[in-house]
Amino acid sequence: MDQPKYYLFDMDHTLIQADCDVTWKYFAVKHKLAPESALAEADRFFEDYNAGCLDVEAFYEFQFREFAGKTVEEMAELSRLHFEEFIKEHIYADAVAAVNSARASGHPVGILSSTNGVLVKPVADFFGISHIYGTTLEVAGGRYTGRITGVYGAGNGKVEIAAGLLKAAGVPFEKLAYYGDSINDRYILAASGFPRAVNPSDSLRHLAAERGWPILMWK
Repeated sequence: MDQPKYYLFDMDHTLIQADCDVTWKYFAVKHKLAPESALAEADRFFEDYNAGCLDVEAFYEFQFREFAGKTVEEMAELSRLHFEEFIKEHIYADAVAAVNSARASGHPVGILSSTNGVLVKPVADFFGISHIYGTTLEVAGGRYTGRITGVYGAGNGKVEIAAGLLKAAGVPFEKLAYYGDSINDRYILAASGFPRAVNPSDSLRHLAAERGWPILMWK
């Protein structure tokens, strides 16, 4: 039976029943790192992302505002606390089983997410995943600048990032398994030999049904 030789998982609403870009702002407001008005902005950006019409530059400026000027160590601790307070209880048990199965295969396993790697790290640690790909934040002099470096890990950006990973590993796209929930994942799912629509949005569910992609409902 044909099997994947590389596994990549989206994070938000795939491994966890939450969106870290949104919950981060709730965390920031709770800890007085951001004003209350940030919550409405976060919800609006989340809606735009799901609709596939996100203003990326405006989102960068908003989302990484609390990161700018902080040290790598400071943000690592805040990210850990965010995970404990907002994310840990929302991890899908089915996701844990799927990741464990992928890791047991002996093939590479990673998270490829549009969420920045700082917030992804505690989730990856929980799942025992050491490879994090997607949106990387710029660091200068040991402090975050509030900007990203490299490719934004969303939409076609995920395909570009995955292409580099697969080329380095000598694995074709036909052997890639990608698990994602959003219509923004349609490009990487279409490129993968083993596409998996996990708890898909309505638009992705319709596309998955049209294309015969497996639909997984994780809890």
